[in-house]
Amino acid sequence: MKIIPYQENFKLSKNNCRVFGIYEDEDLCSVEKKVKIYKVSVMKNIFKYSNWKENFGKTIFLHTNFQSKYDRIILINCGIKKNFQNNLFILIIKKLFLLFKENNIQNIYMNIYDFIFNKSKIYWKIRDIINISQDLFYSFKEYQSKIQKISFLKKIFIKINNEKDFLSCKKAILHGCAISKGVKFAKDISNIPSNICTPKYLVKKSKNLFKKYTNNIQVQLFNQNDIKNLRMNAFLAVSQGSCKKAYMSRMNYCHKNAINKNPIILIGKGVTFDSGGLSIKPSYMMDEMKYDMCGAAAVIGIMKFIVQSDLPLRVIGIIGTCENMINGNSLKPGDIIQTMSKKTVEILNTDAEGRLILCDLLTYAEKFDPMIVIDIATLTGSCVATLGNAASGLFSNSKILEKEIKKASKNIHDKIWSLPNFKIYKKYLKSNFADLLNIGGKYAGASTAAYFLSYFAKKYKWVHLDIAGTAWRTGKNKSATGQPVTLLCQYFLNLLKKNKL
Repeated sequence: MKIIPYQENFKLSKNNCRVFGIYEDEDLCSVEKKVKIYKVSVMKNIFKYSNWKENFGKTIFLHTNFQSKYDRIILINCGIKKNFQNNLFILIIKKLFLLFKENNIQNIYMNIYDFIFNKSKIYWKIRDIINISQDLFYSFKEYQSKIQKISFLKKIFIKINNEKDFLSCKKAILHGCAISKGVKFAKDISNIPSNICTPKYLVKKSKNLFKKYTNNIQVQLFNQNDIKNLRMNAFLAVSQGSCKKAYMSRMNYCHKNAINKNPIILIGKGVTFDSGGLSIKPSYMMDEMKYDMCGAAAVIGIMKFIVQSDLPLRVIGIIGTCENMINGNSLKPGDIIQTMSKKTVEILNTDAEGRLILCDLLTYAEKFDPMIVIDIATLTGSCVATLGNAASGLFSNSKILEKEIKKASKNIHDKIWSLPNFKIYKKYLKSNFADLLNIGGKYAGASTAAYFLSYFAKKYKWVHLDIAGTAWRTGKNKSATGQPVTLLCQYFLNLLKKNKL
């Protein structure tokens, strides 16, 4: 699907449809001038017999019978004009897209000014349209023998009235489409089953993806021996029950005009299947544990956006990937391991494995003297219990950085919520035999996990995103969501805007 801005005297494509956003309190004379087919009396009857009044989102589908340059027309009720806000705009667009699919419409024309609301900007309207279409029409059919081809909605034409808005529209299309490619990559690779998406497969994907961008990005892969030589014993302890070896990938992007001397580092948890180890998970919905690598998938998706957009930044993406499985070599409750930082950890629960991978990766990040470190992980069931799938959990040691991530969240409607990281959690992690326990007890699991990670992130500004509740949709319609790719891509765009770039 393409989004194309247009102005008057634009040549129409075949199988087209014009969408008109109509407010309930809009004067019928202005509606007549807008639609330009039916007289006021006809419009009045159309609304009267279509249950239009006080029916937000109501659509009227009209065939023009060659009385117009458009083949079909859709009128959609946008409610009362003064009440029309961004959340209602999103509902309207979702409803329209489903209608387009149902009626096999290939080319849509709409005037963006039909959907004006208080303090709204064309840039964000276009971004919303791209995000919604990407989410609604995504499907993963890679392993189905019969694939139904989708032929609807080839192009959306957006009418723009002036040069300033035209440039805003073009920028929104550029940003939105680039981000959607990163999101799609993250979704696709997350949806691949774990017998195919192994740790080795995942790191090879991270390398092959950037082969044609060798000027700005270098990707280095680390095998199990390399990881062992780095003394990432906590990371390796997670994988020791699996026949699949652990791997790490480091994607080093450095633009020649980068605004930051010290790199921004993204770290992703990449457990391609998590059985829970000896602290085994229940069998119900265990198939969804292939999604325990969504943090790593998100990091690669974000790097894809940054590289393809040629952003003037220095960013390093690091993913640690392995399986958490069971055999005679598996990590056991009661074991003590030494992390890369030389802190020791007593294992109480082998299903609290993500923090063991991340703690070594956070220590590894120190060597690059980072400006900022952001880790992304499907880390705790506790975060799901607290926030459900409505928001990702956020923890940070920097109020400024936390504020910037929240601003990006508000921009693109990807909810995050700051959870507490109280000092009282320190005693929850106290061990009789080691420096730390790998779990903090029965309660506050998301917070104690973040507090555990904070021990390894003291030398830089750090954000931890727990995406356990938002990385995929569960149940019959299970599928990866690609979160938080859009969120962090927007964070980078805001960073550049702040620096007037």
